[in-house]
Amino acid sequence: MITRILFLAALATITSTISAQEFRIGAGYNGSNVREAGNEQWIGRAGYHAGVDLLLGGVWFLRPGAHFQVRNLNYSLAGIDANNNPTGTDVEFRYTDRSLRVPLMVGRHLIDPSDDPGVNLYVLGGPTALFNLNADLQNDELEVQTTKTQWYIGAAAGLQLAFLFVEGGYNVAMSDVFDGERFQTNPRVNQVTLSAGIRLKLAN
Repeated sequence: MITRILFLAALATITSTISAQEFRIGAGYNGSNVREAGNEQWIGRAGYHAGVDLLLGGVWFLRPGAHFQVRNLNYSLAGIDANNNPTGTDVEFRYTDRSLRVPLMVGRHLIDPSDDPGVNLYVLGGPTALFNLNADLQNDELEVQTTKTQWYIGAAAGLQLAFLFVEGGYNVAMSDVFDGERFQTNPRVNQVTLSAGIRLKLAN
């Protein structure tokens, strides 16, 4: 909770002291790339996100944001006997968590936005904090706790077309999903994101 309050307070300070150029509303797809599948055979499934970002600056810009995100994972439990020989078929369960994703990205436009080009490209990168809101595990026999705050470092590229934008990015996980050692493998889950939305220019 303290980490969340400090991070959001810093975000509010930044946005109040720098002139905002754009307000972006977007949504899209997120995919999970599990770095360690382990004995539970973790597999990423499609999820989704929606949120807002502020673009602060010109050719070089700072872009903080806040997004609601749903992430889905599957894992399998294999039946084995006393000699570790497989018995029957694997049983699959689904894990879903819902989080507040807070990126703080630094980027650069290919063309100076002050020239008001109809088409522009940009690249950006930086850290992202993922604050867990709640999680569900489709297995009543296991009690697991999702890590309250997960950290990522990532990069993205996007295309601006008039008042629209499309963007794709990749985030590398710097922390584990679960708090504790309930599973034999505590996965780190990298994320692929694809987003689209609208750009609203703000008065200086």
